[in-house]
Amino acid sequence: MIWLVMVLTGLINFIFRISMFSEFRNIHVPPSFHRYVSYVPISVLSAIIASSLFTHNGHEISYDVEKLIAALAAVACAYLTKSVSATLIVGLVTVWLI
Repeated sequence: MIWLVMVLTGLINFIFRISMFSEFRNIHVPPSFHRYVSYVPISVLSAIIASSLFTHNGHEISYDVEKLIAALAAVACAYLTKSVSATLIVGLVTVWLI
C-alpha cells in the first residue's frame, strides 16, 4: 500500500511540475480542485516540520526542547507578522541563540 501511495504522489508531483513547461498551462481546473490543491504546500511543509521536531524510536516519541522552543517562536512570529522571511529569521536566530 505504501508503494502505491509513493508512486501516485510522485506521479502527481511530476504532472504538476511538467505542466508549468508544457501546453497544459492553459487548461482551467474547477474551483473546487483549485481550492483542494492550494492546501497541499502547507500540509507538506507541516509534515516535514513535525517529523523534524518529533522522533519515534520504537516505543516512545521523543523531542528536543530547544527545537520546540524555536518552533513556538517561529509560529508566534508567523501568526503576528504573516511574513515568511521574518518567520525564518526568528526561527533560525532562536535556534542559534539556544
